[in-house]
Amino acid sequence: MFSTVAHAEVISYILLLVVAVPLKYLGDDPRGVKVLGPIHGVLFVAYCLMVLRRSNRESWPWKRTLWALFAAFLPLGPIGVAKK
Repeated sequence: MFSTVAHAEVISYILLLVVAVPLKYLGDDPRGVKVLGPIHGVLFVAYCLMVLRRSNRESWPWKRTLWALFAAFLPLGPIGVAKK
């Protein structure tokens, strides 16, 4: 489940950056951001909650937990965390 959420979060982030934002600012069409923005937001929060849950369950050191949370801000970060 963790890996699925991590991959979905990355895909939503990339779609938001590559498709929706350019359509909004270059094509003057905000529909992509209105749809993908909230989806990405929910997946981002779900990923962060799953990191905290997994960290607690597996007794991760605090540095590893912080790195996993920071990885959510990197385009492919959550996939790297899910693989470890």
